Amino acid sequence: MLFLKNLSLNNLSNFMEHQLFKVTQNAVIKNSKGLVLILKHTTGNWLLPGGKINSGENSMDGLKREIMEETGIEKFEVDKILDVDSWIEDDKGTYVVTFLIGVLDDPDVKLSGEHVEYAWAGLEDLDNYHFWHEDIKKRIKMAFA
Repeated sequence: MLFLKNLSLNNLSNFMEHQLFKVTQNAVIKNSKGLVLILKHTTGNWLLPGGKINSGENSMDGLKREIMEETGIEKFEVDKILDVDSWIEDDKGTYVVTFLIGVLDDPDVKLSGEHVEYAWAGLEDLDNYHFWHEDIKKRIKMAFA
């Protein structure tokens, strides 16, 4: 994973279709009240907004597209990369880059067909939600550190 630390955000998409691994992105979106946006997937599990980078798309364009598609939020600022994680499944590796995103007000959230509900959650609220994976909760907690 060390080699990924030297990648720029713009050339991250060059690796998205690599035969050995794929790259996905997600966002911890924090509002002016310090709450984080989480989405309930149609499976019933809670997630962060995000997804795959499309072929030929740079990282920032892919992140903006995914946030817009899944939440309807258009105006935000990328504060930093919060976490880079990886795992192997079905003989293929996956890298997940998690960004910390700031929004000024409480934007109108318009969910995609992938999600059935959303919540603005504080650190103390996280145990009330069943996340797709415990690592999602870990990434969210990083935004409160």
